[in-house]
Amino acid sequence: MKLISSTTSPFSRKVRVLLIEKGFPDIEIEMLNPWEDPEELVAVNPFSRVPALVLNNGVVFYDSQLIVEYIENTMQGPKFIPSSGAARWLVLQGQALGDNLIEVGIRPLLERRRPEGKQIKEKIIRDEIVLARGIGAAAKLVRVMEPPLSIGHIAIACALGFIDFRFPHLKWRDHHPRLSAWYQDMRLRPSMQATVPFEPDKKA
Repeated sequence: MKLISSTTSPFSRKVRVLLIEKGFPDIEIEMLNPWEDPEELVAVNPFSRVPALVLNNGVVFYDSQLIVEYIENTMQGPKFIPSSGAARWLVLQGQALGDNLIEVGIRPLLERRRPEGKQIKEKIIRDEIVLARGIGAAAKLVRVMEPPLSIGHIAIACALGFIDFRFPHLKWRDHHPRLSAWYQDMRLRPSMQATVPFEPDKKA
């Protein structure tokens, strides 16, 4: 089994953290840049997006939520999604919130990559306002998501890591000290330390 990932994708990071926490740190990881449409990735995912999970029999799963479900339902180890009840829906809401933070954050990131004269500043400002609202929602949700560690916790932590990586100017910690304290504990977990995002030519 092989996971096609990238060094910067927060969706891939979520899956990688889950695999480590579940007890499978040695699964083959292939790092590719999806923006370059690499042949190896396009051959298994026509959308050239990561993560993509390639099974030993050649079956491929893409979309991080689907990959999470596959890992949870087929691999041994602790469970990170409760099987039923209110706890299950709370955890899945946490994953959805984290994923939405990432999706909203990608929009201004891509807008800023356009030539200076073609950027729509109003879109960037609006998306960053929405991102700030989402961080506020994460702060509230984290307070009610109790242990043990779940995919909801992982997704939100990876989203906050993405925001730190791409939007340091937002300084979200100044507005959410309790969320900051929670994230500080999360980011020190070995699984999070092993998956810190970096640009390939800027690795320490």
